[in-house]
Amino acid sequence: GAQACDGSSARAQSTVWFRRRRRRLPIEGVEAMYLLSGGGGGATVPDQSMEAKQVPQRNMTLEEKASEVKCGIEDEERLYCPYLYDLEYQLAQSYYWSGIFLKDFFFFVCNWHPLLGMLLSHPRHPWKKSERMLTFLVSCSCSMLPAALLVQWGEHNGGHLVSGIVVFICITFPVMLIEIALYWLAVGDIFCKGGTCDMCTWCVACLKTSCFCMSFVISFVLLLLSYLMLGDADPVHLVQPFVMARVQSALTWFPIMFIVPCIGFLPVWCQEKNALPSGFAPV
Repeated sequence: GAQACDGSSARAQSTVWFRRRRRRLPIEGVEAMYLLSGGGGGATVPDQSMEAKQVPQRNMTLEEKASEVKCGIEDEERLYCPYLYDLEYQLAQSYYWSGIFLKDFFFFVCNWHPLLGMLLSHPRHPWKKSERMLTFLVSCSCSMLPAALLVQWGEHNGGHLVSGIVVFICITFPVMLIEIALYWLAVGDIFCKGGTCDMCTWCVACLKTSCFCMSFVISFVLLLLSYLMLGDADPVHLVQPFVMARVQSALTWFPIMFIVPCIGFLPVWCQEKNALPSGFAPV
């Protein structure tokens, strides 16, 4: 069976918006019938590609949002969730969920960390686990070419090992920027759905697929160039800067994504907490 998300107590008092003929209209005191299909990265209805499944859609309540702190996979396919689209939208940008700081930080790490997220991200996160794995492969391939260049540089300077600072500047930091760009590319269609840019959802999804395919091709080319750049150098020497870069990326993610304004967990979590209505207790 399908898993239903219960929120009927909050629906009758809320103003909901729904998409009808590419418009958004406010409806007071009633459920908005939303067309739930697989388009634009939304929920997929198995074996019903020819029939539109209508499901009431609304925003999540604070209690429902707190109950969505989940990691890994779901036992059952979620087909009849009345706040599915809002859930995916919140997963792509919100940090405040349960109101418990450490719990929300753990949930944040599971969803946003480039390594841990491949296994522990929320099952409905718009950055799918398959896309995370592809991003990881692309970032590893992008690390190989500068690592090969650094090995060659070390061979010409007496075979010295490359320092950690040089690896961070030449490999780790640029690759982290590539990973961030691929993330926002992967979730871009979520911000187009249901609004004035709804017509662009299909275009953004196609652009995302094309860019990921191109990234895969570029990764193969970078691996080939890395092998050619090594020349007579021992390929084993490539392991040191490559592994160092991957470890640096996984570890420096924590301080950067914790304290940096606008994107860090601490400032954004506090900002979302202060914006909530008074009286909301952690679940």
